[in-house]
Amino acid sequence: MSKRFGRLGLLALAAVVCLWSPPVSADEKPFSIVLLPDTQNYAAYFPETFFAQTAWVKANREKFNIRHVLHLGDLTEHDSTKEWQVADKAMGTLDGVVSYTVVPGNHDGSGRRRTKRYNRWFGPQRFKDKKHYGGHFGEGNESNVSFFDAGVMKFMVIGLEFGPRDEVLAWAGKLCEKHKDRRVIVVTHCYMYYDDTRVGRGDGSHPRVFLGSRPGNDGEQMWEKFVKHHENIFLVVSGHIRPRGTGRLTSVGKHGNKVHQLLANYQSFAKGGNGWLRLMKFVPAENKILVVTYSPTLNKFMNDDRHSFALKWTMTPAAKRASVK
Repeated sequence: MSKRFGRLGLLALAAVVCLWSPPVSADEKPFSIVLLPDTQNYAAYFPETFFAQTAWVKANREKFNIRHVLHLGDLTEHDSTKEWQVADKAMGTLDGVVSYTVVPGNHDGSGRRRTKRYNRWFGPQRFKDKKHYGGHFGEGNESNVSFFDAGVMKFMVIGLEFGPRDEVLAWAGKLCEKHKDRRVIVVTHCYMYYDDTRVGRGDGSHPRVFLGSRPGNDGEQMWEKFVKHHENIFLVVSGHIRPRGTGRLTSVGKHGNKVHQLLANYQSFAKGGNGWLRLMKFVPAENKILVVTYSPTLNKFMNDDRHSFALKWTMTPAAKRASVK
């Protein structure tokens, strides 16, 4: 776990993100990814909030050098056509602007393995002509892969279905082996719990509650069967768990690699989440990832240490690493 900041440090962190950074070499230029946690209540009741989130990403893509957007699942609340139309319009704002990954949550039909509507709106056909898109598992897009670059670093994003089955984890593992030159981010709807541990048996909202007898793995099982075995995985992000909706854990994989694991889900906050999203700013020159929580509808940051913090992660070339504090 990274060292937590005091209030002044958090305010400074927010200021750094707002003001961005002075010019540096192309290989050390800071860049960002954005996390969109559970938008289900926006799709159902507050569509303008969902629209505002992706409009903010589009307007600030260059300012924050946003390279990719990750939706953490539960795009909709009731898996209805009306709500999918909202999600389609909101995420469509990013088409041709910045690449993005979506995965289905339990409210998107994935809890019952019935994702017909999800695939109608966000199936392989939506992404097949996108340069970042690397394919999917099986016939649908419940589990998928995307690629993006930032300077000299090459990334792969593996999106996994809700409570991924063993065969899906095996597919994801083969991707990690095939693309060992890629730094891997895993996104799935349910993985971390609010007590800073991975979701396991006995935890509320466990995948088994929704899957019933259907096969699927929780967060702890994903770690044991998949995540810890691949040294190029450095980040796992998820939503789903509430009401506090935050959690983080840094674990060491079997190859000695550190894996940061984050939970973000604001659906229990006022107005379905008040538009809170996460901006993760990667600073290669400092080997840090600065994480802040921001609402484009409120134009505010959350500055407590559950929502604004820094993670250590090696990005600089070996020749320059010695000079990094």
